[in-house]
Formats: sequence, structure tokens, C-alpha cells
Amino acid sequence: MGSPTGSKRSSRSDSLAGAAPRSSPVSKSSPTGNLEPAAENLGLLHGNAVIEPGGSDEDGEFSPSEFDAESISDQSDSTSLGSSIYDHSYVNGRRYHRYRHGRYPIPNDEAEQHREDMLHTMMLEATDGKLFYAPIGDYPQKIIDLGTGTGIWAMEMGDRYIGAEVLGLDLSPIQPTWVPPNVTFLIDDVEAEWLNGDDWDFVHLRNMIPVMKSPVGLLKQAYDHMKPGGWVELQDVDGDVHSDDNTIPEDWPLKKFTEYMLEAFAKFGTNAHAAVFGGQYLAEAGFVNIQHNYIKLPYGTWPKDKIMRLVGMYYRTACEDFFPAVGAIHFPMLGWEKTEMEVFFMQCRQAMRDPKVHAYGKMHFWSGQKPYNAE
Repeated sequence: MGSPTGSKRSSRSDSLAGAAPRSSPVSKSSPTGNLEPAAENLGLLHGNAVIEPGGSDEDGEFSPSEFDAESISDQSDSTSLGSSIYDHSYVNGRRYHRYRHGRYPIPNDEAEQHREDMLHTMMLEATDGKLFYAPIGDYPQKIIDLGTGTGIWAMEMGDRYIGAEVLGLDLSPIQPTWVPPNVTFLIDDVEAEWLNGDDWDFVHLRNMIPVMKSPVGLLKQAYDHMKPGGWVELQDVDGDVHSDDNTIPEDWPLKKFTEYMLEAFAKFGTNAHAAVFGGQYLAEAGFVNIQHNYIKLPYGTWPKDKIMRLVGMYYRTACEDFFPAVGAIHFPMLGWEKTEMEVFFMQCRQAMRDPKVHAYGKMHFWSGQKPYNAE
């Protein structure tokens, strides 16, 4: 992405982005594997990083991100679909895509696009600029991003691998018109029949598995259209709360929120906690050499380290911006009234500003390889 504005590129060194660490392999007989990631320095918040508390919650410590709404075009020159693809529906004031209406119950309006770009910036900070962990080599030829969203990951990959063909797929036509010459965006349902070519070297999915009705089915399709030796990577937040010092109260509002989300996602036939099962899904789809990395994402600015605090500020803001999104569809499905939701979301916002609670989420990176001897 570069920056939350979408109009600048990351200042991280290209040699850091997409570096291929020697991650802990996971055997096919034990697909979930050992959740202890590699001991190497793979980013400030990678794996078993110790987050020392002691940070403040001073407003204005970090300059607010200013998003460039004009950088997100209402149309995409790359789609071959008709103008109806740009139609949207509205529920409780939030905009959703109309193509395959209801397939992805998260808004696609500017507020959600800004949140997605901010999460990308947060991930670059937490991983020391890495776009992925899979060991794809230096010269991938074909890269596909399933559920590309604003297209920010695909555009950065196009910039960093100028010899590669990069394709981004999404249900919503919210990607920019001005993109690197080797990057294309198409509108498609990634769980529908695969119509996107063959011989892919790298298949990438971020924040997709928890909203998939059949993660294994999707991964089997990807497997069938990848080169032997190609890699796939799943990057997903686990939708849970964690602490290394047992400071999360049993009735902590955000802990309750994650439990409600698990219930709400189930009503759509999906699993809000699917990120932890990524290794299992990959193994069931036929992938081998499965690797696992994860990063810690503080809920708020309680860490003492300033960069960790910055990541926590991003993640807290992203969570706060997510409340209205799920308040439009998910919580009403559970029987919540508007006033009841507003009070609960306020409690969640306050909870993430309590420096005594040292909570964090986890973002999982599961990578798997198609065997070289696969047909």
C-alpha cells in the first residue's frame, strides 16, 4: 500500500518486503502443527515478541492518517462486466456491493476502504515491511490476489516484482484506475468456478478465510490452477483476544464482542475464528511444506515501545471503525436494537483505552506449497 492515503508508496526497503524466512514447517499428518513460529527476527511483533506495557494513551501522539478519497476510483478499466457491476445496495446507511448480493456481509464504502488501507499500513509496521512470508523466490511470473479489496497489496507486489503478472479479484469495483502496468483487476466471486487462468506461482488471500463458506473448496480450486512448486498464503486475523499476563477480565467488553462475532458469522455459514485453522485447510486441499507465522496486534496504545504503540493505535482505530460495519447487519441479526449496540460499542472503545489490560489480537500467516510432482 505504501501509506493510508493510497497515493504514496511504502518507505520500507524492497529487500525487506516479502522476505522468505525459514518458518517452522508443519507436517501434513499434523496440519495445524506447532504454533511456535520461527525464532528469527521476522518483525518487531512477530510470534513470541515480548510486549512490555507502560505506554500512554495521549491523543495526538501520532499524526492522524489522512486518506485520499480521490485515489479510489468508482470504476475500473480492467473489468469486462457491464455497468451494473457498479450498482450498490445500502443497509442501515452502509454501502455494500450488489454483485452476488449478500455474498460478503462487510461494507465496501469509503469508510471500509480506508479501514482496509490502514490495516495494510499496520501490517507493514508489525512485519518490518513484509508483504508475505512464503518463500516464493525472487522471480515469480504470475501472482493472483483473491479478495483484493482496494488492491493495495496487489499494486505493491506489481511494483516490487515488475516482471510478474499480477491479477487482483474482488466482488467490489473499488480499485484505482491508475495502477502499475503489470497489475490488472477483475470483478469476480472467488468461490465461483475458476475462470482466471492457470500456472500461478503465488496465490494470496488476506482477511478472506473467515468469510468463506468453504475455505477448503476454494483452496482446492487454487491448487488445481497453480504451477507445481507454487505457493499459497493465507493472512487472517484470528478474531480473538489474547494476553501474556492474564490481564483480560472475564467480562471485558471486547472479549464479549469476539464471542458475538463468532455467533453472527456462523449465521452466514462462516467462522470468525477460521484463521487458526489455516494449516488444516491447506493440508486438506493437498498443499505440503506448510509454514506458520503470526504477529501480535495490541488493542490500543498500552505498549511501552513507540512502534508497538503505533501498531496498537492502528489496530484500535480499525476495530472502532469496524463496529458500525457489523452494527449494520451482524448485530441486528442477533436481535440487538440500535441504542443497545451504541452503548455496547462505546464500552468496547473505552475498554481498548484501559492501560491495565494488555490485550492483543493475532494475525496468522499460513503458507503451503503445491508438490513439484503434482499432476
